[in-house]
Order: sequence, then structure tokens, then C-alpha cells
Amino acid sequence: MPGFLDRHRATRLMQEQGLDALVLAQPETIQYATGAFPGVATYWRRAGAAFVLVPADETAPLAAIVGDLQAKSFAAQSGIADVGTHRIWVETDTYPVADDGRTPRSPRPAQYDLPASLALLRDLLTERDLLNAKIGLELGFIPAADFQAFGDVPVAWQDCTRIVERLRAIKAPPEIDHLRKAAQFAEAARRGEPLPQSGWAYIAVGGDGFAPGGPAQSRDLIKIDVGCVVSGYSSDGARTVVLGAPQPDAVRIYDALHRAVDTGFAMLRPGTPLAEIYRATSASMWDQGFETYGRGHFGHGVGASIWSEEWPFISASSDAVIESGMVLAFETPWYIDGLGGFIIEDQVLITQTGAEVMAPLSRDLLRIS
Repeated sequence: MPGFLDRHRATRLMQEQGLDALVLAQPETIQYATGAFPGVATYWRRAGAAFVLVPADETAPLAAIVGDLQAKSFAAQSGIADVGTHRIWVETDTYPVADDGRTPRSPRPAQYDLPASLALLRDLLTERDLLNAKIGLELGFIPAADFQAFGDVPVAWQDCTRIVERLRAIKAPPEIDHLRKAAQFAEAARRGEPLPQSGWAYIAVGGDGFAPGGPAQSRDLIKIDVGCVVSGYSSDGARTVVLGAPQPDAVRIYDALHRAVDTGFAMLRPGTPLAEIYRATSASMWDQGFETYGRGHFGHGVGASIWSEEWPFISASSDAVIESGMVLAFETPWYIDGLGGFIIEDQVLITQTGAEVMAPLSRDLLRIS
């Protein structure tokens, strides 16, 4: 298995505590155990964005529940065959886009749906004959605001935080190598040598529109979603690039997203409910013939969160109203497997009269040769 989890040691520790299985929920623990990134929804560090089931029987395979955006890559990276998926806010599709069999005008959740994730967990535990069993859960990670929902899963939850800590305390050789390099970087800093600047990037080339892909081929779309971190505050902005002449369908979709973002942007001013902006932006896409487009939110606050998205969200269910002084990222992404990733995103400061784009750049589809 690609991760660092010692199944034999994990089984011994579970037996010592009388547990039948562990349910891992902390994103760092999931990546440690599986070697796979559990998905962007885990950046909020709330319960239910992803789970990994570790049975006490070390011959029984692991199982996982992750957001639908990264389920395919998670399965490939982890080698786990049993991967359940729940819907997150990111709108995806396959090319050619078709409306058959899907519910039109049905928005995704603004972030993700904890009850849906827990329902999948309950089904998984049922399949593994683990209902009413003693299951370890990382209560050192689960927020108090989320834990009550776990009561809908009929098991005897036990805290397994210390088991996880003991497992992670023994480092595998690749982990030791990472830590050695980190120590060397720190030593270089003490000597006054320059270090890499902090930043992040989601760049996708062709392919499924979200995975990195590449190298770029003629007519490929290149989605560039990037940010820089200054004193803990992260920016967030994005554009779409095409190598050479774009495909006609790519132009049609991009133009629709461009009109939708322009529609919503015109409403970014104090006193406007975010839900109204969501409805207007969605309606723009639907009126242009994309009635199954249902992204969960069209932007979010930015600031000193642990990643680039924080409250409030421009979603159908939002009860927030725009106020002067807010900084928001406003966006209309769409990731279409077989065609590529589309995104237009501006970071804006809400002023007393409207919105100021903090890093102005043309919203046109950028073409490079």
C-alpha cells in the first residue's frame, strides 16, 4: 500500500483498546495511511469530508469515502478498491456535455453534505458487518459542532486519537527523508540563504480539467488557479488559457461562463444577499442552455484561513449579505473531463459603492501559441 500505515501494529493497538475498526477522519492521517490526497474539501478541517475505514482484521482491505472530484485519483494513488463518493461544490462533467438522466437546475452543496457522507459511512459499516461494533474515531480532530451528527451511525464510538498518534510517531524512511530535508532548509535559513516563497497552485492541462495533466498539446485548455501567502493571508485568482486555437465547444462554454461571471460581478455591492448573486449567476448559465450546471458556490471569502476559502460562500443557501470591507473571490469554474478545465476568478474588495478587483486581468480566454 502506498501509505505508511503499519497494519500489523494498528491491529495490535486496536486489540489493546477493544476496537473492531478505526475510522480515520483527519486529512493528514488519511494521507499518512493511504498515500493519497483525500480531496480539497478536507481543507476546511471539518468532519466528513473524507473517511478511511481500517478494520482490526489486518487481512481485510481498507475502504474510503471522499468527495467526487478526486475519487478517481484517490483510488489510483491509494490502491483502495472500495471508494465511496459524495458530492462537493465543484462542478464537473464529461465531454461531450449531455443533459440526459440528470436533474436540471439542481445546485450542489456550498461545501459538502455531512449527512450524505455519514450515510455512506453507515452503508460501508453495514457491508463490513460493523454496525453496533466498537469503532475508533479521531475525537481529537472532530469538531464539537459536527460530532452530534455521528449519533445517526449506530456504533459505539471510542476515541482513537492516541492510537493514531502512536502509529504516526514511528516514521517510515520516506517520512524521515522529508524531515531531513526540512531540517536542512531550516539550517540554510539560519545561514542567511534564501528560501522558496510560500504559495500554492492548481494548474491543469487538458485531461479531466482538474488533474495536472500535460505536457500541453495543441488546442489544450490550461486552467491556472493560484495564490500567494503573505503573513498567513492567501490570495486566490484564476484564468483559463488555451494553446493555439480553441475547440468551438470550448469557446461556447467559456463564453457562457464569462457572461455568467459578468452577471454576478455587477451585483457585488453592499446590501446584496449572496444567495441572490448565486441565483443570478446560475440563471445566466441555465438561460444559455446549460441547465444541469449546478456548482455549489460561485466564490467565497479570503483571508487568514488555513487555505484559500473561508466564510461567507456565494451559495444558494447563504444567509449572508455583502458588506463594505469584505474581500471575496468570485468565480465560475467548470471541469469537464475530455475537454478541460474552465475558470474565471477575481479577488475583489467590497467598497461602499461596489467592488474593486485587486489584481485586474482580462477575463477573455487567454491564447498562447
